[in-house]
Amino acid sequence: MSVMNKNEIKKNLNAPNILSFIRLLCVPLFLTLFFVYQPNYIPAFVVFIFASITDIIDGIIARRCNQITQLGIVLDPLADKLLKMSALFALGFNAIISWWLVATLFAIDFVMIIAGIVLYHRKITIPSNAVGKTGTFVMSIGLIMSFFPDTFAPWHEYILYIGLGIVISSVILYIALNFKSVIAKMKEFGKQKKNNKESQEESDITKQNVVNIADNHAKENVSEENNDENAVDEEKTDKKDEKQVA
Repeated sequence: MSVMNKNEIKKNLNAPNILSFIRLLCVPLFLTLFFVYQPNYIPAFVVFIFASITDIIDGIIARRCNQITQLGIVLDPLADKLLKMSALFALGFNAIISWWLVATLFAIDFVMIIAGIVLYHRKITIPSNAVGKTGTFVMSIGLIMSFFPDTFAPWHEYILYIGLGIVISSVILYIALNFKSVIAKMKEFGKQKKNNKESQEESDITKQNVVNIADNHAKENVSEENNDENAVDEEKTDKKDEKQVA
């Protein structure tokens, strides 16, 4: 294993990433406890809350200790989405929340994941806004209430509807405020990529020309060496003929 790989592994094995891995492991544990102990959802609820707390803690540590890594940028939201989706799936499967709401939330998360990946590869940062954070918080409250349907039904779904409306509003607001700048950045990224490609092609052509010149010089040197050898052979032959005549 190279030194670079060892350093990369050591860098990624930090507290925030370990907490994200733990949160990933909580997903199958949550689903198992949810369906094994139903209709008692307390064990699954405890795991869900524990995993949610690790999300808060790893974000604080990553920012304050400057332990943000490329792995963490991918792993943290992935763990969050899987935890949230597993809770929605389980609650929807048991008809605690309606399936159309589950499908809508799944679709929003899917679109956000795809958009995030596309923008990330184009080096475009997505700034969070207060409206989106408020919607996420309201939906989290509704999701927590959903674990206690006998106590909070049907209010848990009303809270989820409100949260969903706020999240959709935040998406519309983001598009309205940032659409032009995002399009401009994407065009700039495309131009930069095209320029880099052209520069690379020019560099490749230059390298190939250098190689061709070197090959031609090598061939010329070989040809000169052959001519020299032929001249020597002819000289030896002439001397031999002269001796025979003498």
